[in-house]
Amino acid sequence: MKTPKIYPHALFVLFLLGMVAAGPVSATDTGALPLDTNGDALISTDELAASVLTYMERTYAGSADADQYTDLRDGAYVYTYWNQTAKTVQDSSGQVVTLTRPIRRAVVMNGEAAETMRSLGYDSTAVVGIGKYILDDPVFFPEYAGMPNVGSVWSPDYEQIISLSPDAVFIYADFMDSKGDEIQQTIQSMNPAVHVLRYDLFEPETYAKEVGLLAAAIDREDEGARFAAFYTQQMDTVTDRVAAIPEGERVPVYFESSDDFKSCAEGSGYHDKIIIAGGQNIFGNATPSYPVVNPESVLFGNPAVVVKLQGNGKLDFGGYEDDDTSKTAEVYNSLLRRPGWQTLQAVKDGRVHIIDTDVFGGPKHFIGILYLATWFYPDLFADVNPEEIHQEYLTTYQHSMYDVTSHGVFVYPAAQSLDG
Repeated sequence: MKTPKIYPHALFVLFLLGMVAAGPVSATDTGALPLDTNGDALISTDELAASVLTYMERTYAGSADADQYTDLRDGAYVYTYWNQTAKTVQDSSGQVVTLTRPIRRAVVMNGEAAETMRSLGYDSTAVVGIGKYILDDPVFFPEYAGMPNVGSVWSPDYEQIISLSPDAVFIYADFMDSKGDEIQQTIQSMNPAVHVLRYDLFEPETYAKEVGLLAAAIDREDEGARFAAFYTQQMDTVTDRVAAIPEGERVPVYFESSDDFKSCAEGSGYHDKIIIAGGQNIFGNATPSYPVVNPESVLFGNPAVVVKLQGNGKLDFGGYEDDDTSKTAEVYNSLLRRPGWQTLQAVKDGRVHIIDTDVFGGPKHFIGILYLATWFYPDLFADVNPEEIHQEYLTTYQHSMYDVTSHGVFVYPAAQSLDG
């Protein structure tokens, strides 16, 4: 005979005892069941448990008695949400981790993880330490201002990390394989109880899958499914439409990084994004993956579209922190004045563009790919507005008040300027 599930009743008794201990509280009869958060006229186990756990957290967090309630709190969570047992998750490195408690104290060292966790609705107050480069981006990550600095992924402050007593530390996976191994081994040698979870979260080919892996680790599976669906919808909009374009008819593109005449080739992330957007990289077969090309070879390639990158290196301006387009305009005009460039098809047709790293790398790469697609095939993507999708991402998933129509320099010339 199956043992009846009686734990919710025990939780309810605990809840009542807590209320009695806190003193009498008057309540108004609104005609609705208390704790019935979804309005179905039934109090479910999940609704009851969530309310009791929230009450316990608010009542005992930070108190002198907090420690004695930790096991009860986490045990109740495991019982209610993890089917009464430990939870096994996997990170992007293939590492399988067994969690015996939810991750309530997190150290996040890579910005891609911090941004994606925000898309999944992870409580930022549960983040107790943050990476140096995230702190260096206060416009995009204002909630972490003043947070303890745990150094960079290249130079971690191990003593600071351990002092924060994290349940988990989030670092990169394949992007920094050997360094990641070093970080994980060092942290776990200092405190074996700390989980080190590894995700890259910037590559188009794996991003949706990584979102699911991360969502499982932080108990945000439903939010992960919703966000992955949004992301996949944007990517499918591009890939489905360009799939019908024959290879020989794809738009020839010259991509240039922030360094003059430093391009990209097969094996680079920039090349992959050009291909996803339906372009034909005129230096796709060059070596190495980020070749410095001869200026005359650009003229010989005669690209139909030119894309220049800003936001790093010697062009470290624009993006979320910059509302002034003057520096970007100077770069744009300098491209047009290059010797021989007036003969390029891209210049003749007004198809020279600048894009910022803030929308071309990391989790927001899909926004940059949308921009590329609209530049490569304006008729095919006439109904797609990357700026609107960018704003939807910020408002709905990043929970940000940032307005991209009045702030930031993400592309140049702006879309309305091209239309006008």
